Amino acid sequence: MADVTDSARARALSLQLAVNRAHSAARTGDLDLAARLLDELGGLDGGPGPGSDGGAGADHATVLAALNLRAKVHAQRGELTEADACWSRVEAIAPDDPDAAAGRRTLAKIAAGRRHARPVVHTGRVAVIAIALAGVALIGGGGWLLANGDDGDGQSSDSVAQADTGSERLREESRRSDALKERLAALEAGDTAAAARRDSTLDAVAKRLAMPGVEIRRHADDVQLVFSTGVFPYDSVISPQGASALTEIGRRLADLESDPGAGTGAGSGTAVETTVVGHSVAVPGGAPSGGSVVALNRARVAAQYLTQDSDLRLTDFRLVSADQRRGPFPATEANAPRNRTVTLLITPKEPPPAS
Repeated sequence: MADVTDSARARALSLQLAVNRAHSAARTGDLDLAARLLDELGGLDGGPGPGSDGGAGADHATVLAALNLRAKVHAQRGELTEADACWSRVEAIAPDDPDAAAGRRTLAKIAAGRRHARPVVHTGRVAVIAIALAGVALIGGGGWLLANGDDGDGQSSDSVAQADTGSERLREESRRSDALKERLAALEAGDTAAAARRDSTLDAVAKRLAMPGVEIRRHADDVQLVFSTGVFPYDSVISPQGASALTEIGRRLADLESDPGAGTGAGSGTAVETTVVGHSVAVPGGAPSGGSVVALNRARVAAQYLTQDSDLRLTDFRLVSADQRRGPFPATEANAPRNRTVTLLITPKEPPPAS
């Protein structure tokens, strides 16, 4: 569950950073770059965008900020129909959004010939159009759309004054962007460190448990131990070779968890969880799938031998029955003796969350 939460947080931070980059591009007058950055965000409707699993829709304010900024960029580029469509989407999500209401009023006046669609230009720079992540415009009332002296409502001078007082808000936005970058970097670093610890643990397990008669199948998240020959000749009666191998594996598992040299951290061994999977072969008249009592009994007998010569306990193991069709070897008549067996799945334990 923690991995899912961290992943969602990382996606939300990535969305916020992308919107911040678009803000920066718009502030410097690079409207094409701002539009491209916003287009790369995909669907922004308050819900999951294409290819996401809901993380993008979780930050409602960021979605509204992105849509409002996209509308303003469209308007600055003269794409008034697209701007109105963006503000319409904002109002569908947040009907009382002041930016959308002001923007659409301005567009309506332009369409009626009551206002000129030219951006306010100050000495040497375009009017600031960036917005804070909370969706508050630095330039109010849609004044960024007005040409000097063309506003019949008297809003032009107010817009200029608000733009001139926007420096502190821009600095605050820059500080917020830096903080977001630091948080995202910390999450990514944590994910990388966790993956490195898992790989190191699995490598240590594979190395320590390698022995004759046992095949080590190293996967991305676990190590599977498969016995070359069947451990149970029939029912839940174990073979001498199988009993000996399981006893030795139990000793090595115990050593693995207690040996500081085997772990990834100083002063501790390699903490793992072991699942004992019992296997059986479908027989005429029996259930062809769904697991079996025989398979579960084989897992129980195997666990007893794993604890026989070690300080491990039966409660240290998870016992399960595999489906009859999911043996370690292909379900052929020749492989039937090899599939009357158990396999072991060994996974690293997750470290406790940092306090």
